[in-house]
Amino acid sequence: MTNIVDAKQKTGIMSRLASNQEGNIIAILAAAVVPVIGLVGGAVDMSRIYLTQSRLQGACDAGALLGRKTMGVGTWAANSGAANTQAIRIFDQNFESGAYGSNSLTRTFTESGGNVVGTASTVVPMALMQVLGQGSKTINVRCQAELRVPNTDVMFVLDTTGSMGDPASGSTESKISGLRKAVKCFYEALAKKNITDVAPADCGETVDPSATNVGAVQLRFGFVPYATNINVGQLLPLSYMADQWTYQSREAAVSGSATAAYGTESGTTTISSVDSPVTDSAWQDTGQDVTQNGVTYFWSASVVPSACPTTGPSSGSISIPGTNTLVSQSPATPVEPDATLTRTYQRTTANATRSYQYIFNGDRTKTNKKEDCKLQFRDTGRSDRTITTRTVTPITWNPSTTFAGWTYKPVTFNVSSLKDTGANAYRTSIQLPLGTYGASTSVAWTGCIEERQTFRGPDNNPLDDWSPIPATAYDMNIDMLPTADPATKWGPSLPSAIWERYLVTTSGSGVNSLSTTRKLNNIFVGKNDAIIMNNPYSSCPSAARKFAEWTPTDFRNYINDLSIGGFTSHDSGMLWGARIMSPTGIFASLNAPQNVVIERHMVFMTDGETNVLPNVHSPYGVPWYDRRQTPLGTDPINTQLNNLADARTAALCTEVKNKDINLWVVSYGNVASATNDRLRACASPGKFFEATSVSSLVANFKAIAAEISALRLTQ
Repeated sequence: MTNIVDAKQKTGIMSRLASNQEGNIIAILAAAVVPVIGLVGGAVDMSRIYLTQSRLQGACDAGALLGRKTMGVGTWAANSGAANTQAIRIFDQNFESGAYGSNSLTRTFTESGGNVVGTASTVVPMALMQVLGQGSKTINVRCQAELRVPNTDVMFVLDTTGSMGDPASGSTESKISGLRKAVKCFYEALAKKNITDVAPADCGETVDPSATNVGAVQLRFGFVPYATNINVGQLLPLSYMADQWTYQSREAAVSGSATAAYGTESGTTTISSVDSPVTDSAWQDTGQDVTQNGVTYFWSASVVPSACPTTGPSSGSISIPGTNTLVSQSPATPVEPDATLTRTYQRTTANATRSYQYIFNGDRTKTNKKEDCKLQFRDTGRSDRTITTRTVTPITWNPSTTFAGWTYKPVTFNVSSLKDTGANAYRTSIQLPLGTYGASTSVAWTGCIEERQTFRGPDNNPLDDWSPIPATAYDMNIDMLPTADPATKWGPSLPSAIWERYLVTTSGSGVNSLSTTRKLNNIFVGKNDAIIMNNPYSSCPSAARKFAEWTPTDFRNYINDLSIGGFTSHDSGMLWGARIMSPTGIFASLNAPQNVVIERHMVFMTDGETNVLPNVHSPYGVPWYDRRQTPLGTDPINTQLNNLADARTAALCTEVKNKDINLWVVSYGNVASATNDRLRACASPGKFFEATSVSSLVANFKAIAAEISALRLTQ
């Protein structure tokens, strides 16, 4: 009975709930609260976790990047740990302690092998997920940054003028010594290779560099040392150098020609050997006695028929050499300055089988009558061998006894013999008729060049002539390749073949002397006048180098061998630095290999103001005499030439930057503010540096190396 009642009661409750739905929502909501809290709380807390992790990673990355950038090419501990301080500072700016309800924040940055590694962690308490028993979540992140060098070409355009031998500011060390140190430190910082004669302390480091460049990185360096002149001749293909060039020189005044003196003829060199068959000869008289094996056979006798021999000498091979005959010579008639005479000879040797017989020329029936008995021969199977040989005889020229003196004037010389076409190389000297009494003498060539066609300004103010660059200024066209037109080619710089011209005055007693007045017109100086014209001052810097990957030893040796001397013409250095590194010019195949992306940088360093003197030999001859750039009717002066060089340099700076080349400019020493303003305008934005001492020059070069290196996040 009880069970029945209980069942009825239960059934009644459920029935009543089923039949009456008032208030049911409360029960349903109460049952759904827990899963809803789980869903909503999970979404909210997971969003907080994701946001916290993202911002924590971003702060870590920012700290690693700034720390590595601050470190540059120095050490992590340098400047009282400035790199670590900056890394922590930028981290804290991006992720404040307690952000998003987090706690227990830690962040650490360390450096090893040039890589900066950061780690950070924080705890994010759960909000709604605590209902499900989740108290907190610890978030950990890691980041890493390094300076990695991309494929890079660096062209050093370095002022090596005479002032670079002066002491650097505040030091007994010369400026060129400081420059050598700075360039080596640059190499160590960028190439990550050690140069043995520069200590870590010289570069502001504590240890030598370690090889941390990774991957197949192409890192190349080129050099253009410059002063007034530029040494690039050995880099140019032979066809780019002109065959004739005009110099302010001198010409021997003679009434006759010099006399050739022939040296010892050389031994013969065989040129060819040709065999020619010859038809068998008929029988013919020998015309002479023949001795064979100690027996002499008379060639002719008057004898009776029975006394005429029936047999003669035995048959055998013969070889008969002919006369060695001169068939030609070159030149046919030597003239000065021909240095050799080439003679061609031929000798023909007959080779055959020779047979002999006696023949009686009378009537053999008349047995007692004496008549002619003659020895005859014939040649069969004959072949003539003709050998052609050649000899060379040196020629020297004795001056004419009628030498009267020298006429000083512009002279065009054939300079093509500087090209050794067989070896595809240049020779280092040339024979020119500038020796005693006009004899040929050796004139050295060290590799400096004179420029191709330029633009002659219409007035004495060149500042408005070079923007834009005139089309006729072939010398300012960085990429223009030479053609058959001589105006597009370069000439060899031969300062020892150049003389200035001064007015010769004669005293009342008839004594000639050299004045200080320069003259454009030709000047004659007699043989006995005791007048000596001056060669202009000229200085040729160290040879430039195209881009190459350098070993530390080769790099060190080149830098240590840099010579100094000469005056300052910035446009020459800028022009050839751009020309040698241009990806679209005469060295395009080297500078722009297919499928290789290259970052290009020019590091231009100078220690002073432009200084172009009218009487100093330059790539444009001697400015006072040649006037290739200035009006013909006006004597050029120092200020005018300086303004010209500055205007040209500014135009070239623009051309370089337009080629997507990063142009770094470093002013070294006590340089005038006006010059520094021009140099700053020349540089790419933010890429101008002033260095007053060796230490600041080293720091500047290292800073450039750091900027060239690409800063990358690697984790």
